Amino acid sequence: MVTRRKGLGVIRTPRDAALFAGGLWLCLTLLGPLAAPWAWAADPEMTRLEAALYRGVNAFRSEHHLIALERRADLDAVARAHCEDMIRRGYFSHETPEGLNWVDRLHRADVRGFTLAGENVAQTSRARPRDEILHGWQASPAHRRNLLGRPYNATGVGAARAPDGRILAVQLYVTYPR
Repeated sequence: MVTRRKGLGVIRTPRDAALFAGGLWLCLTLLGPLAAPWAWAADPEMTRLEAALYRGVNAFRSEHHLIALERRADLDAVARAHCEDMIRRGYFSHETPEGLNWVDRLHRADVRGFTLAGENVAQTSRARPRDEILHGWQASPAHRRNLLGRPYNATGVGAARAPDGRILAVQLYVTYPR
């Protein structure tokens, strides 16, 4: 003889479905940001910083009679993901703890067709992060080479804020054949 019990998890009526959907929405809304705060919504301040860094780098390149870099969303995503990974896993480097560099990260993100790539990274907790980052890159010989790299014609910029208030920024420099 088989008996059926009414149990939890069985949706039998439209009311049950509505309650389930409401409960799921509530759980995702309240608990989702705790699991992955960077995955829910861009921080408007970081979005503004990314745009300011992009403009600042192109202004610096213009002062040196170089072409402006085209900003690309696919490159922004790779740069931003590296910032968030560094914050989440507590490191600061061009390479991930597994030894992946910017070219590896571009390939993993399925960014194709480029012939040359470089990367600048920065972190600051100063009140004017744009100025601090740009001045730091301009003063560093290796970072300055990327800023003024003649072959580069595209870029991606990412920025993220760590729980301790530090801001991390990444800018990718890429050459696509013309």
